[in-house]
Amino acid sequence: MNLMLIHATNNFAAEVPTVFAMLLDPVFLRATCLAAEPLDHAVSVDGLHTSSTRVLPTPSVAARFTGPTISVTDEIVWAEEDGPTRTGTARVRVDGLPAELLGTVTLVPGGRGSVLTYDGNFEIKIPVLGPSLAKQAAPVLLQALELQQQVGDQFLARG
Repeated sequence: MNLMLIHATNNFAAEVPTVFAMLLDPVFLRATCLAAEPLDHAVSVDGLHTSSTRVLPTPSVAARFTGPTISVTDEIVWAEEDGPTRTGTARVRVDGLPAELLGTVTLVPGGRGSVLTYDGNFEIKIPVLGPSLAKQAAPVLLQALELQQQVGDQFLARG
């Protein structure tokens, strides 16, 4: 098994309850999707479960496996409140490609107010080429989390 470890952090200027409410807000999720300039998108929130899907042009490295577009869905299932921190499970999958990221997400007090951390294992299950494709796709995943930081900062600034 060839897993690639993914680690990313967002640092928001607000307390955990405010950031957590933002992470469950469909308006924020939609804005985060739109920041990636998708061809199409959808978001849903059901209690502590969020889901965002973006249809994007396929990076050239994967086009022969998926065609001209890919649909990327990220889901987070948050646990019930546990003191001053929030934890959850994260899953990102790419329709039409045996690619998946499984991991954890943690929101804790710190930094400018709250620190949101993603840790997971990313794998593309294609013999021989999978590890190379994963290495090339990982920056795209990290870029999405950078967009989340930018959108979150703007969202929180509007109060």
